[in-house]
Amino acid sequence: MAVTATRNLQASSKPEATTAPTLDFTRNDNRIDELLSLLNEIADLRALMALSEWDQNTSLPNGAGEIRGMQMATLQGLMHERETNPRIGKLLGELEGAVSDKRYSDADRGLVRQASRNYSHATKLPRALVEEMARVGSASFEAWRTARATNDFALFAPWLTKTIALQREVADRFGYQETRYDALLDIYEPGMTSKRLDSLFATVRKVSVKLLQRIQTLGTPMNTSCLEGKFSAAKQDQLCIKILEHMGYDFERGEMKRSPHPFTTDMGSPFDVRVTIRPIENLMQAALMAAIHEGGHALYEQGSPAEFARTPVAGGASMGAHESQSRLWENAIGRSEAFWLGQFNVVRRVLGKRFASVEPSEFARALNAVEPSLIRVEADEVTYNLHIIIRFELEKQMVNGEVDVNSLPRLWNEKYQEYLGITPPTDTDGILQDIHWTSGFGYFPTYTLGNLYAAQMYETLRKVFPDFDERLAKGDTGFILAWLREHMHRFASVYLPEDLITRMTGSAPSPTYFERYLTRKFSALYHLPPEK
Repeated sequence: MAVTATRNLQASSKPEATTAPTLDFTRNDNRIDELLSLLNEIADLRALMALSEWDQNTSLPNGAGEIRGMQMATLQGLMHERETNPRIGKLLGELEGAVSDKRYSDADRGLVRQASRNYSHATKLPRALVEEMARVGSASFEAWRTARATNDFALFAPWLTKTIALQREVADRFGYQETRYDALLDIYEPGMTSKRLDSLFATVRKVSVKLLQRIQTLGTPMNTSCLEGKFSAAKQDQLCIKILEHMGYDFERGEMKRSPHPFTTDMGSPFDVRVTIRPIENLMQAALMAAIHEGGHALYEQGSPAEFARTPVAGGASMGAHESQSRLWENAIGRSEAFWLGQFNVVRRVLGKRFASVEPSEFARALNAVEPSLIRVEADEVTYNLHIIIRFELEKQMVNGEVDVNSLPRLWNEKYQEYLGITPPTDTDGILQDIHWTSGFGYFPTYTLGNLYAAQMYETLRKVFPDFDERLAKGDTGFILAWLREHMHRFASVYLPEDLITRMTGSAPSPTYFERYLTRKFSALYHLPPEK
């Protein structure tokens, strides 16, 4: 269902003015002009594909799934035809060496790097394979939606089997050093490997499990009664819209709808960036936190320079970089007491007398309750990454040919019991809860990478703004968005993610920041005694 957004933004949600120079492409090289012209057409087709997927998730009639799959396959085929145009390869061959000269801008170098990466990927895949992936992806989505609604994994299993086979072929065609899964990881996070993730995730797993055990043994129980009750989807829509507005999301260039799984998509950043939520009547915080999460993604896309529109450097540097924005806003900011001190009047106005006697601090504490749960998107910060690690381990097994599809529900449940001490009662609440496997693998680890990056950015923000909490408590979020726009968003994907994080924070990405952030925050919230 579409919702209508009001357009009166609070002054505090507007990013503060910045004097940072605008990046742009060199306009005195005909080769760059020609390359941009060819890439513009590809970007337009990609935007139409995104529009088709948006419609499929939000408005498509139940009987239109098969024909939409054919339409999307045609679009993919046309896009692939243009992506593999030999003229693009020739221009890139000439420009790769040329743009290293200081006469060219960082935007030029980012453009050539991104276009070369896309061209390399596209030329390694035949059009028939690309079209088949689109058809299977569309049919897989429809099968997943039905399987999830009816708690019947058997309906989804054949399509998951096809997706695995296609993804293995993609990995083989792209090439890899150690495992097939590495080739798929690299699509979403350039240069990332399973071995490196194993090392990073070991630290995350250790701090998460240790903190969870301390909370369960020593922590003061959290009162979450203020979140209980039934809230209409319409009221939740209104609340989410208001919070998105106060974050700085521009509804003149965006829209919010409902979908089976919340997501953000762009049909041409920064001019058309849309979000979805999934209201649950007796779980108001699910849609609210999803809106803040997706809003973080959307702000990143809306902060992309207009000069980069219709090019491969528009938007985020990687999916890990993207998830840093959603997790920063959702958790470090959106679950803080200071944020709700500044925004709680919105909750009271929209949801009415139910929250008249609730204090913002009580609401914020309830949003931070730690409790092992079945659903990833509703998980607390302490246990969230365990959900990701479970998926990461299963994805590796699937792509590397180490597991049978029909055994996945059992393996999923066993891992949930091992990592979180709980077992899903149904596949709907288990292996069928996420949409991601309808299209491929390698994305899930970027959520945890995003958490690591976000913690590092958050620590930097608090150093830059000593009055961080005071400003948030007054309802001001514009200073955060302004800093992100100046130090991250305006660069889009000109720089690789590690370079971008280092530029922003002064240090290379490290899990130490996340370990420190998580331990400090929840030790304070749960009044944990100092470790001996």
